[in-house]
Order: sequence, then structure tokens, then C-alpha cells
Amino acid sequence: MTFKLFPAMSLRTRVVLMVFVLLIAGIWGLAARVAAVVQADIGNMLMKSMAATARYIAADLDSDLQLRIDVLNGVAASIAPEVLGDPVKILQILQQRKVSEALFPLGLIVTNKEGIYIAEYPPVAGRLGASIRDTDFFRQIIAGAKQAVSTPVIGRTAGLPLFRIGVPLRDASGAATGVLFGAAMSSDLNLFGNLELSKVGKSGFISVLSPKDHLTVSSTDRDRIMQRLPAKGVNPLLDRRLEEGFEGPGITTTSYGLEILSVGRHMDTTGWMIAAGEPTAELFAPIAALKRQIYLAALLISLAVAAILGLVLARQLAPLKKAGDAMRRMTEGKEPLAPIAVGRKDEIGELMGSFNRLAAERVRLDAALREEVRAHKQAEEALDQALTRLQTLSERMTRAQEEQRRNIAFELHEQAGQELTTLMFHLQILEAHCCGKEAQAQLQSARTIARLALERVRTMSLDLHPPQLEELGLYAALRGHCAQQAEVAGWIMHFDAPETGERPRSDVELACFRVVQEALTNVAQHANATEVWVRLSRSEDDLELSVRDNGIGFDAGGTGERTGHAGIGLTAMAERVRQVAGRMDIRSSPGSGTEIHVRFHSQFPLF
Repeated sequence: MTFKLFPAMSLRTRVVLMVFVLLIAGIWGLAARVAAVVQADIGNMLMKSMAATARYIAADLDSDLQLRIDVLNGVAASIAPEVLGDPVKILQILQQRKVSEALFPLGLIVTNKEGIYIAEYPPVAGRLGASIRDTDFFRQIIAGAKQAVSTPVIGRTAGLPLFRIGVPLRDASGAATGVLFGAAMSSDLNLFGNLELSKVGKSGFISVLSPKDHLTVSSTDRDRIMQRLPAKGVNPLLDRRLEEGFEGPGITTTSYGLEILSVGRHMDTTGWMIAAGEPTAELFAPIAALKRQIYLAALLISLAVAAILGLVLARQLAPLKKAGDAMRRMTEGKEPLAPIAVGRKDEIGELMGSFNRLAAERVRLDAALREEVRAHKQAEEALDQALTRLQTLSERMTRAQEEQRRNIAFELHEQAGQELTTLMFHLQILEAHCCGKEAQAQLQSARTIARLALERVRTMSLDLHPPQLEELGLYAALRGHCAQQAEVAGWIMHFDAPETGERPRSDVELACFRVVQEALTNVAQHANATEVWVRLSRSEDDLELSVRDNGIGFDAGGTGERTGHAGIGLTAMAERVRQVAGRMDIRSSPGSGTEIHVRFHSQFPLF
């Protein structure tokens, strides 16, 4: 791995670097482990401290709120059911309860079953007759709750956050017939006032959250008081505390982008949540300083070890450097290949001895290699000569084959064709001299056989050597052959070729016709096609031919190439194309048909 990453470095540098890296990894890994343990211990201690603080504050607030609820229940118990319709008597009862003035400095209010204010102490002008009927706070108590705490709001009179604490007034049957409630301010020193003066660490916070209202009721950070909590999904840990009542510690990022460690505590009397948190940057600052000191010490130790190791290795590897310089001069041809003097019997000495043996073997192999190269060149020359003879023989065989095809075609057309025509004529004359029906039928059958034989002979003659190719040119010959093959095979033939223009060389015309002829034969025998496209076109000074079908296709690039007659036919087509300096490509895949594309190179205009 080292050689791949640092190919230009010396061995000494690589060894020093490797030891340095391993040392750094070991020391820093140990340092990281120690720091992690210290961080975990301090974190657990701080989390326990914060949890204890949150637990104490929650218990203290629960106690204060329960005291107010107990006072309200005592006042409610003194209001007999028969005086609920007499606001004056209710006011007298409220005045007698002096203890409530310290706990509810904003006063106490009594409503009837419809939520309309019927009595209050101390009186406030214009407030009697007001209604809280549409509030959740009122509906909870009338529905049967033992007590309820309203959503905190900003008071219209004091302009400070406040909330209502209420209990039911019951008739003789125990049914709620009204509500007694008092308002408490978040800034009340007997309730949340001291909370706003508290701190967790230097910049931590303690907040009282209302999960039901998604609101901060009170906080050591005054800017948070009466602020809406972040929307669901912004702070997953806060969502868990609000929805599930999770009280455990956790690290999260606030909506202000600050990472904090926080704990929670549920309040039984109100359903609120006490949340205490401190920024992790402040919390773990001492650990970060300790880490820096550990890592600095590890770095200094590692540098000292690397320096000492470098000096030792320089002394030990000096003979190796000397031997390397000598090998380099031999490699560059500045010195002849010769043994190197072995100075000491250690690993470096063994390496030099191995080089000396390698040098001797190299001299022997060089001589053998030169002899093998000479023999290889002779074999290549012989192979080239054999290939040239083979190609020459192939071209001669092709010319001989074409000449034989021409002769056979002539014999079939001129001799066998004429004889069959004469036979048909004599059969027709003989038919006039035969009177029996049976004889007439036999003669007619004989004439039919002779006509079919004549057509087959003419077809064979055209296949062997179409006269249109020499007389009318490539276009006419291809068009006639394609039409004939399509009629016999039942294809839909799409033929596209220019009808005018200068003709290509005769050998190119013949090769092109034979490629089409063999390709259509393969389609008929193997492709199971319904449509065939034959296209002939000119591209600059080249002639391009394309034969395509929509048949079953085959794997032209894999091991599944066609064998048998189809494979021989493809080989023959490729050889014909090569003989006229052309190039043939076969494009096919199973289920996608086959296309044979040929480009014939020519130095003359093609049409």
C-alpha cells in the first residue's frame, strides 16, 4: 500500500513515515479514548446535575401550584350551593379569605355555569358580566375536571404573561355549577420570578414549556417567554419531550442553530414540562482543552521518534543506496552489467548477492532471447508468405468459381433450355395426333413437367450468373433477384437503390450481387422473416449495401454465432468483400433480426 501511495519516496522516508503514522494512530487513538471516557463521565455528571435541577424546580413549581389549587378548593368549599345565586354573599366570602390575596394578587373571580362573571374580589370596574364560556379552560372544569390551568396570555392590565388556575363550584349532587379561578403572573416571585434569575452554567437556560399550547410559559431567557415553540420536525428531541413526555438527556440543535445538551421533567399539576439545557461548546470546553494538550504531547513525541528513526535508518541503509546507484548506472548503460561487491552478510548483503546472480542469469537470458526473436521473425515471415499464398489461392478460386458458374449458366440456358423448349414443341404437335382422353391427359401432364423443368433451369441459370448484371448493371440485377426471392419466400420486400449514375467496377458489382444473393438465401433458410429491406447507396466514392430482416436473429458477438450453411455463407460473403477491398459488419441479436452492412471502397465514381 505504501509503495502505491508514495512511489517517489525513498525507502527510508517510507519507513519513517509508516512508523510515524502508526505511532500517531496509537497515541492519538489512546488520547481519543481517554478524552471520550472523560467526556462521558463529565457529561453524565452534568446531565445528572441538570436533571436534579429540573427535578427540583418541577417539584417546587408543582408545590407552589398545588398550594394555589388547595386554596381555591378551600374557598370553593366555603361557597355553599344555596349562595351561588347571591353575588353579594359570594363577595363577602371572598373578602374573608385573606390568604388568597398573597397567592392571587390579581384577585379571584366566580362564574356561573354559563361562564359569566358573577362575583370578583377585589372588584374591577366593568369586568362583571364578562364571559369565559368559549375557553378550553372553562369547558374542562364544567366537564368534570378537578382543576384546570388556562393557556398563558399577556394580561391587558399589567402587560405581563399570566395564566388562570380554576376549580369547580359544585351543587348538593356534586355537579359543577360554576367556576372559581384566580390569575397568576409568570413574573410572580413566589412562582416563576426566581426561575427567570436562574442559570445553568454560563449561558444555559431553564424553561417551562406547555405541550398543550406549544408555548414557552417562563424561562431564564426572557426573550423566550410567551414565544411559540418550533414547528414539529424542526427539533426532534423537543418533539419527543412534548408528545411523549420524554425526560431523559439528549443532544439536539435548537431553532437558533445552537447545539445543546438538555434534560426534561414533567409537572403533574399542570402537564407542563421543565426543560434545562446548556450549549455543548461551553459544556465540553474543558475536555477540548485537555484533548489539545494530549494531542500536542503526542505530536512532539512522534516527531522526536521519527527524527531518531531517520538517522538510524540513514546509517543502516547507506550500503543499499550505494548498491542502488551502481544498479542505476548499469541500467542506464553507463556501466556494463557486472557483479556488485558485497560488504556485509546481512539482508542487504543477501540482496546484493541476489542481484549478482540475477545479472548472470540476465546475460544468459539475453542470448536466448535474441535467438528466440530471430526464430520468431522467421516464423512470422513464413506465416505472412503462407497467408499471401492463401489469399491469392482464394481469389483464384473465386474467379474460377465465377467462370464455372458462367459456363454452367450458359450450358443450362443455351443447351438444356433449348432442348426443353423443343421438347415442349414436339409434345404440342403430338397432342394434335392423339385422340384418346387418357393420352391427351398424359401429354398435357408431360407438357406441364417440361414447362416446370424449363423454368427451374432458367432460374438456376440466373442464380449462377444473371445476364442482367453484365448487360443492364447492378441495379437491375439486384431488383430482379430480390423480387424473385420475395415471391418465392412470401416476404414483403423493400428495395431501395439509385436507378441512374455511373456503374462501379465490375468486380465490385459481382461481389455486391453475391453478398445479396447469399444473404437472402440465409434469410429464407434460417430467419423466419416476414419483411426484408435491401438498400444500395453511394457515399462519396464508396458503395454501401445493407440487407436487413425482421427475423429471429442470432448472437453475432458471442459464442452463439450461426453454424452450418449460414456460418459458411457469412464467411464466404466476408471473403468476397475482402477481395475487393471492402468491409462487412454483421449486426444481430436474438429476437431483433439481422442486418448485414457492407462498404465497398472504390477510386472511381460508383454510378
